[in-house]
Amino acid sequence: MTITDSEVKRKYLEAGSIGRRALEFGKTLVTAGTLLLDVAEQIESFIRDEGAVPSFPVNLSINNEAAHYSPSPGDTRKFSTGDVVKIDVGASVDGYLSDNAATVEVGEQGKHSDLIDATREALNAAVKKVRPGVQIRTIGQEIGRVITSYGFRPIRNLGGHGIKRNDLHSEIFIPNYDDGNGETLRSDMVIAIEPFASTGIGMIHNGPGGHIYILSGTKIRQDEPLYRNFNTVPFAQRWVAKIMPDYEQYLSRMIRAKEVSEFPVLKEHRGSYISQAEHTIMILSDEVIVTTA
Repeated sequence: MTITDSEVKRKYLEAGSIGRRALEFGKTLVTAGTLLLDVAEQIESFIRDEGAVPSFPVNLSINNEAAHYSPSPGDTRKFSTGDVVKIDVGASVDGYLSDNAATVEVGEQGKHSDLIDATREALNAAVKKVRPGVQIRTIGQEIGRVITSYGFRPIRNLGGHGIKRNDLHSEIFIPNYDDGNGETLRSDMVIAIEPFASTGIGMIHNGPGGHIYILSGTKIRQDEPLYRNFNTVPFAQRWVAKIMPDYEQYLSRMIRAKEVSEFPVLKEHRGSYISQAEHTIMILSDEVIVTTA
């Protein structure tokens, strides 16, 4: 089925609505002294209470971290005043996904307001360019233009992506700058646009594991408990801990067997700050719908 099918469209819209409300709820929870673990668990519970499941583990990435940190079981890490926190969250309705993100400064002192505004405005500008037939480089060009106008650098090795059923990162890559990609957007497509702005050099590198995993594409077994519980979307160490007591040893074995991969935390250089904003967009032949708006 395609997204022009009324039931598929409805599920994408429902996933977008729940994802948006979960993000707004999450923003109210990020305060100094609060455990990241509590925030992640409350956001994910909100999604489940709304009748969906998380598209992926809640990402709570701080300061020079761009993405892929989700608290582990018993995690004692807390937010501090002045932290620049990226909240990345999505909802899944029958495998139809949403993905959205926002950045908040803990304590709202305003020190990083321009950085946060840069990605939010870049996202708004990029969304206005979306339509069937537009070149992907045009989206990246608009993102880069807005971020650099604020005096920051777009992160060149991160960007948006296509979304399909049970597939959070599919098909296309949407850069945060004009990378010369002449490929065009098509109707009957769902994408996520996610600008990242940095006070640093605009390039991220892989850090340590962030407690987020995914089944390796070449070795997925449908009788595997991880597949039965999480399908082909990313899952948290916390989630595995709730379905099996020996989760640490189990995940270690699966990683050694190359049946599971762990996402690394994506980081800029020490002392830099990163902001992020993101929406999920449904592209139809006659309209463009921001499902997470």
